[in-house]
Amino acid sequence: MSEKLEEALNSAGITRIVFVRHANAAPPSTTGPKKGSDGYPIHDWQRDDQMRPLTDKGKQQGAAAREWFHKDITVAANKVLVTSGAQRASQTLQVFGEQQAKKKGMLSSLFCTNTDAMAMQVSMELLPSLHPAGIAPKCEALFDKNGYAPLATFYDMEGGQEAFAEYADIVAGEMVGLARKMASVPGSTVSLFGHAVFLNAAAMMVCTKAWNADVATIEKLKLLDLGEAEGIVIERRADTCQVTHKTLRPHPLW
Repeated sequence: MSEKLEEALNSAGITRIVFVRHANAAPPSTTGPKKGSDGYPIHDWQRDDQMRPLTDKGKQQGAAAREWFHKDITVAANKVLVTSGAQRASQTLQVFGEQQAKKKGMLSSLFCTNTDAMAMQVSMELLPSLHPAGIAPKCEALFDKNGYAPLATFYDMEGGQEAFAEYADIVAGEMVGLARKMASVPGSTVSLFGHAVFLNAAAMMVCTKAWNADVATIEKLKLLDLGEAEGIVIERRADTCQVTHKTLRPHPLW
């Protein structure tokens, strides 16, 4: 399906894709019998993991990271804001979507119905594959074994590169449908809110299968350590693309 992505993106006029990892969230359930290398229990990806909310720290991270999003990306440039089905991802999207209303001095958001709030004419869509639960068991197993790490770490594990490529192809299929659906909507950007190294895998698929990234860009993406509330920005540049890591580190909240 990834081979159809370039055509779908071009037809929709999408020249920039932003992948944002969710902010700090409550840990997985502590009742699991086994633990991964990061010390957390190997958890229920399809139920418990979906329900993890942002912590107070996560909300503060989102508010801080929102500054780079509004300055360098802007909500208005987006055709659509996209989230996985996990609570922590949709909550991060909501925090990023909030903006300071100039006249009222109040915060307004994508989900606010107050008539005094500043309206934001950008829709939100769900892209289920942004969370790998139930669709990428090999990736889930590798993540449970290794924990949080750059994509290169998983590529070095047996079957890792193939597993994450298979997962990314599933994401590509959903992105093709999304791009076609949003083709007539103004804007050249799509921002997707999701999870850890799974976003790196999706970004790698865009860079290698759709936008012809050079070797240096691919290596940069393999080694990119995507922290909480950080972003990967991919911009189409003629016959190739450019990758930027949006981070506030070093910062007291990270």
